[in-house]
Amino acid sequence: MTRPRTAAVTLALLLPLAAPLLAGCGIKPTGVVESGAPAKVEVASPGGAPMAYFVGPDGRLVPSPAIKDPTVGPGTGLARLLLGPGPTEREAGIGTRLPGVSTDAAIRSGPAYLGAGRFEVRLPFDVGPLEPLARSQIVCTALSGLGTQVEVILSGPDTQLPAARCDIGA
Repeated sequence: MTRPRTAAVTLALLLPLAAPLLAGCGIKPTGVVESGAPAKVEVASPGGAPMAYFVGPDGRLVPSPAIKDPTVGPGTGLARLLLGPGPTEREAGIGTRLPGVSTDAAIRSGPAYLGAGRFEVRLPFDVGPLEPLARSQIVCTALSGLGTQVEVILSGPDTQLPAARCDIGA
């Protein structure tokens, strides 16, 4: 037998054996199966303390529980956010979309109760040009110590934004 003929005979003998492997063992393809909304995870903070929501490497909000921080006093989720991520968080690729502020300005910023389930957060920078992710950082941080049924109004020197809620972890 010639080489080409030997190869053809070998292929003809092996093809029936390889067909099931090539066919995926009889598993038929299916379409996309809808399974509902993405999962939401609530992160418990130590002692119910407020959390700062920073931005992870994937561009999503990441809660950061308040661990002892000597630079700011109690109820400091918003102050921590405005001061930015700490060295450990930055090392992990966690950042912020907010402009930097001084420690004094960060401590002075905080939610003020307006009544009817609304709080106002007065910020030391313009809020109009903030991208949606930056706004969510502030809203979710402010609400982390207040609850999810509350709305937050962001106010800056330039304008006051409409009331918003945190849309993660609820």
